[in-house]
Amino acid sequence: MRRLTIAAVAFILAPLGLAACGGSSTPAATACPAGSGNSGHGAHLSIGFKPFAEEQLLATITQQVLQAHDFTITDTFSASDKAIGTALTSGTIDMYWQYTGTELTDYLGYSTGQFPTQLTQAYNFVQEKDAPRDICWTSDTPFDDTNGIAIKASEEGTYGTTLSAFGTYLASHPNTSICILAEFRTRPDGLPGLEKTYNESYGSANYVTVGSTAEQELNSGQCDAGEVFTTDAAIQTDDLYVLQDSKNLFPPDNAGLLVRKSVLQQYPAIAALMAPVAAQLTTSTVLSLDADVEVDNETVSTVAHNWLVQNHFLAG
Repeated sequence: MRRLTIAAVAFILAPLGLAACGGSSTPAATACPAGSGNSGHGAHLSIGFKPFAEEQLLATITQQVLQAHDFTITDTFSASDKAIGTALTSGTIDMYWQYTGTELTDYLGYSTGQFPTQLTQAYNFVQEKDAPRDICWTSDTPFDDTNGIAIKASEEGTYGTTLSAFGTYLASHPNTSICILAEFRTRPDGLPGLEKTYNESYGSANYVTVGSTAEQELNSGQCDAGEVFTTDAAIQTDDLYVLQDSKNLFPPDNAGLLVRKSVLQQYPAIAALMAPVAAQLTTSTVLSLDADVEVDNETVSTVAHNWLVQNHFLAG
């Protein structure tokens, strides 16, 4: 999953002032420890996040939960891939939320077709591959923030509800306009993948390159279809519909909390406390939370707190 837009929220791009407790002083174990316990016993740790609202929400939810259980969590480091990955391995931060497809393709060098497409299997696969790097995946989520092709919901009767049906439509309507990011033209899970996996007619459509995902162009009528990320807030607010990817072209992109192995060894309560929270973060839930921040302009802290209280992870 490749986010190119930055949400209208404030970020501090400065290194952390606090050193990570439980850093390199604890030897790495052969395997990542299981979650256990429910207290941080006063530990001071740091969490990073990527510069968009969904990531800051995940970081803030984590911060609020852990701080309610005797951790002190700082969250003043924000950076994009691969800088945030380097911050984790170097000890600048102790944890951050990552997406499975991003980790597999951008960090581990796999291509689509070289790893599982089912969410749980992809999570288990990347968990196994990152363990030798002393990176532990914990607290996997059921939401999937991957690439997608969206249309107006009112046009389902015209274009169909699946990528297969839309490909059939394109065969007889080659001038149909599709807004995409520039990299989508050449990525294996982009235009080449649509042609190979679904229908050659995808190659003859009228593609329009846009600078960010295509919700605005779809809403204005500039494009008939467009590339989106599947938890973008505008999918909900602009009444869009993401065409079903029945052949699993787009890589799985559910999220997990990455923690340095030495940190998780010393504080296994991180995984124990965050796993039940992550399990409640479905795609519809994340869509709603993202919309609260990006559309309704609520603060990230308020949105995170209210959701945690409503789901009985925090006291009111």
